[in-house]
Amino acid sequence: MTSPSNQTPYRRHPVRWLGVLAILLGSLPALASQSLTLRLGALNNVDYLAELLTQVLQDDGLVVDVITIPGIPTTRLERMLEQGAISAMLLGETPARNQRLLPIYVEMTDNLMNQRILFIPRGQQERYSRVHTLEDFRALGVVAGMGSDWRDLQIWQANNLPVTSISGDWRRLYEMLASGGRGIDYLPRGAMEMAGEWSLHRKLQMEEKLVLVYPHDHILYISPQHPELHARLARLLPQAHASGLIRQLAHKHFQAVFKAPVNLQQRRVIHLTE
Repeated sequence: MTSPSNQTPYRRHPVRWLGVLAILLGSLPALASQSLTLRLGALNNVDYLAELLTQVLQDDGLVVDVITIPGIPTTRLERMLEQGAISAMLLGETPARNQRLLPIYVEMTDNLMNQRILFIPRGQQERYSRVHTLEDFRALGVVAGMGSDWRDLQIWQANNLPVTSISGDWRRLYEMLASGGRGIDYLPRGAMEMAGEWSLHRKLQMEEKLVLVYPHDHILYISPQHPELHARLARLLPQAHASGLIRQLAHKHFQAVFKAPVNLQQRRVIHLTE
């Protein structure tokens, strides 16, 4: 019989433990927060949208990286959104967009986009200062300029307001309006857009008295190539609206709409129907 002193002592197996350790370390990324890259078109609302989406997604356990894509016309951004090159975009709701993209039916700007303030040619303020009602505005006979895919186009037509639309890059409308003789008399912009644009177009002036308001705010559209993102944000954004986060961030980013010279709350409201 072998004596106890001659028995082989219990030996650890470092190779076996290293294998277990490797398995545990390999599982850490799955245990940690998942990461997500958002690609957003660099419109005048992109900083607001980036902060809002980053906050709600981070609160839901994601690590978020945002890439902005600057200097691209809205029509092209929509194509990129449909193809998946862009993750999400704020737009006015239309039936065509609802078919091509994934909508989330939450008011996304605290009603700052559906309050429209007008760019007009310099020297034209007096004609608008006499307007107090929608009937007064119709009586002016002035023609709006818009992009052919704008939601506003349908709303203006529904309210019997003359409008001329252009395809392609709608930003040509600024110069068309300033040059005169191009068949348009004014260019409506969302209050939050106007707050960032009025000082950039010196050949035009911001109309001082009126705001044209229609019922529904812009919503968020998600690329159909990213259904998981749509499902997550469709759950999170109603909570962000109910908690007041959307209002808080909209007022943080667009506080200029309530100050001179935009003065949104001091304007005469012209209500439009849809």
